[in-house]
Order: sequence, then structure tokens, then C-alpha cells
Amino acid sequence: MSPAEVRGERMARQRLIGEPFPDLISCVSTLGAVQFQEFEDSLWSLARRTKDRPAREAIATEIAEGSLVRHHVLRPTWHVVRVEDLGWMLDLTADRIRAQSRPQMRISGVLEDRDRFVGMVGEIVEAAEAPLTRKEIGEALALRGVELRGQALGHVTVSAELDKVVTTGPRRGHWDTFVPYASRIPTVELDREEALVRLATMYLAGHAPATAHDFAWWAGITVTDAKRAYELAEVEPVAPASSDGTAFILSLFDELVIAYADRSHYEVPIADRGTIDVWGGNLVLLDGVVAATWRSLKAKRKAAPGLFEITPVRPLGPSDRDRIHADAAAFIDHLDTPVDLQWKDRA
Repeated sequence: MSPAEVRGERMARQRLIGEPFPDLISCVSTLGAVQFQEFEDSLWSLARRTKDRPAREAIATEIAEGSLVRHHVLRPTWHVVRVEDLGWMLDLTADRIRAQSRPQMRISGVLEDRDRFVGMVGEIVEAAEAPLTRKEIGEALALRGVELRGQALGHVTVSAELDKVVTTGPRRGHWDTFVPYASRIPTVELDREEALVRLATMYLAGHAPATAHDFAWWAGITVTDAKRAYELAEVEPVAPASSDGTAFILSLFDELVIAYADRSHYEVPIADRGTIDVWGGNLVLLDGVVAATWRSLKAKRKAAPGLFEITPVRPLGPSDRDRIHADAAAFIDHLDTPVDLQWKDRA
């Protein structure tokens, strides 16, 4: 397959081209898990793949109270998954996340008392009359004689997620809240081999073509496990497609890009140790490859519109800009606040 065909099949599977998913549940079910590190930007990742592009508030409500949940799973970051998939995904991947976090927890001074702190968080959240923010959990811990702030408190609440003690509830402004895990998440148990194959099948359905190394990166599992699961996973083919002619405003953590260990098909700028070298910006893909970055800026004056700023990384002709502008306008239309679009060409 040519790079354009690889990108095209991925776009087709993720419904960036062709018929969109009929609803949010089928979108997340097919993708398996959707990275949701930046909550506001990631709402667009779901909306643009779904029929009638559901409003941001509707998506946030589905994640807070419905059939979707935002939780640390697969890798040490936030993902949105179906509530019925979270338990077995945690069983499969939580141990590796715990192991990866131990050095930082030791530096933060919470590793030795981790289990005790997690138990206290569970008691606090269970006894609360309403969902609590991380800050409020920290304040309740302080009343019990445990002073945790910043990264130390964050490590403990993530640990409580990994241990199935808490999960997220409704957002309060820009802050996450936490509720008892059992209040939202059903018990679904799979043996390890079945879980591996199910996860591989989900991944390929929403991300193929992809290698076992790509799957291992996305799932947070070993390459050995990924290869074994690939041998048993089956996925339906899709009609041939191409990325030519496409233009997409995407979050830096959109599944089209972040879900692969090898991002060379998109010509994503890569810095040392494989990190994406556009921190502080998001991606604009033209014909499937990076053409620009974008960022949202808050208004400098009260009641003034915000700013949607696009910075090209290579020369773009008028027709290129028109295609990018059209997709940016769709994104801006999905926002809750007035925003002006501005091009910022490099000197």
C-alpha cells in the first residue's frame, strides 16, 4: 500500500472520511479507546466522527454520566472508553502503568504509603455527598493528617483509578471530579488471552493498517503479547481509500496520529526520544500529512472573541488554505464561544 492508501484506510475506519458513526457509543466501541488527555480539544475528536456532530455538552454528559467514562487506562494517560470495557482493560494494563509510575511516586514520596493513601481516597469519595475534585480530595486527606499536593496527590488519585477505587464523574468547570468506581462501572471479567484478542480486534477495527509494534504502543502491552494477539484477531476489510484531497484540524492526541508507534506516514515532526515536536500546538493535516499547527488562545479582553491561530509549517497555496479554512470553520462552529480565525505565517 502507498502511504496515501495507508492513511486513507485509517481515515475510513475512523470515519474521518465516508459515512460517520451513527452515535458516540459506536464511535468509541469501534476505536476501542480514545485518548482524552486534553478534554476540550478531544471533544472535537469524537464529534467530527459522529453523525450530526453532537454538541460538546452532550458529549461531556455522556462521558460523565452515561455509557462512556474517562479514566487512566492502557497507557499512563486519560482515555475515554465504554463503561463495560473499562474493567477488563484495567485488568490487562494496570500493572504495567503501576510499574511505570513507581519511580515518579518514589520521588514524590508516596510510594511507600501508596495503598494506605488509596484506601483513604476511597473512603473520602464514598462518604462524599457529591463528586469531589482532586483538590477537594487533597483537602479531605489533610484533615486526616496527610498533606498531599501537586504531583503527589495526582499519583495517588491515578493509583485509585488503577485499583478500581474511583473513576471520573461530571466535570466542574475545567476540573475533573471523582466518584466511587463501583457506582458507574459494571463488573466484566475476561481471562488474559481473551482480553488480549478482544483488544487487538478493537484496535485493528478502528486503526488498521497497523503493526504489532503500533498495537503494543497504543495498548500499553509488550510486543510479545501484541504479536500473539495479532495472530488470533480478525478484522473486516474496508473499501480502498486515499488521504488525497483531505484537510483535517486535529488534536495533537487524535487517534489518527497518536495511536501508532510509527507516525512517519503523517510526516509528524519528531524530536529526541520519539516525542512529537509540536508541543503547545495541534496538528493540521493536508492530504494526510502535516501542513500546519494550530492553537486556541483566550481573548485578551472581556467579551472579546477568542483566537484560533494556524501556523503553516510549509508553503501553502490559496486552494490549500481554503481547504484548511473550511475544516477550521467547522471546528470553530462546534465551540461554545466566539472565536476568530487567524493565519500566522512564519517570517
